[in-house]
Amino acid sequence: MSEPTTPPAWGNELAKLWLKAGQDFPIGVKEIALEVTKVRYPNDPVGAIKAHGIAGIDGMLSKRKSKGDWCISYDETVTIPGRINFTLGHELGHYLLHRRFREEGFRCGQADMLDYESPESRKFEAEANKFASYLLMPADDFRAQVGGQPVTLDLLGHCANRYGTSFTAAALKWLELTDQAALLAVARDDFICWSYPSRRARNLRAYLRPGTPVPQSSLDRLNSIVGINRKNQGFRVRTGVWHPELEAEEFAILSDHFEMTIFLVQFPLAGMAEHEEEKEQDAFTFLSDRAQGFNWTR
Repeated sequence: MSEPTTPPAWGNELAKLWLKAGQDFPIGVKEIALEVTKVRYPNDPVGAIKAHGIAGIDGMLSKRKSKGDWCISYDETVTIPGRINFTLGHELGHYLLHRRFREEGFRCGQADMLDYESPESRKFEAEANKFASYLLMPADDFRAQVGGQPVTLDLLGHCANRYGTSFTAAALKWLELTDQAALLAVARDDFICWSYPSRRARNLRAYLRPGTPVPQSSLDRLNSIVGINRKNQGFRVRTGVWHPELEAEEFAILSDHFEMTIFLVQFPLAGMAEHEEEKEQDAFTFLSDRAQGFNWTR
């Protein structure tokens, strides 16, 4: 049996295998890792998936020398199932794509504890993220979920629930697939931590550098809403707030528990006006290049 050669090809093949077996979403990463690797690599399978007790490490892929197989482990203190599911997919990606390069395995999590700076590490992390994205959120099914509908926080929340991923992972997947001009921005303490634009938004220079202040009008709207998880379900904002030349539609979630705000900003009047196209970078490579790994809290 020929082997897939890219992270998307691996993810698509295993997703199709799961669905052809009569299973539904979310895709069972544990079952796939244990059963498929046992059949395809009987002398070198994933033999165990379990929690570990190492602080600051989201997930690990490690060789069990006593048994001659591999173990995928994850941080059991994480309380968000979608984040754990993506972690398991990420580590399975390391197993399928990278285990022959690192017999000692992989430790993935907080950037300040790990080597994300080397070109090899950034490449491996990006590929593992991309594999998990295609395994958990197949593009054809994702398009069917969002096609013909206004994209809102609730719709992306539906996708996150359907695929067993974080809201952030679902939003990034939409930005990769959409033809609309839109961006995702994550903020803490009223400043942007990072932002990621869709292809069309990137061509319009709709990108916010880390450290950019969140627009005061956006903060005021969120602060006027009472509740632990405050949501702004769509507000049209004037030119100059999120882009110097374009009006925008702003959606936002503020979670007091995580002390982070997620903004989804769309530019409905962008039309076809675009600047010179920049080199495209997919969302999951983008986060890995910034040493974020797959440590998304929401």
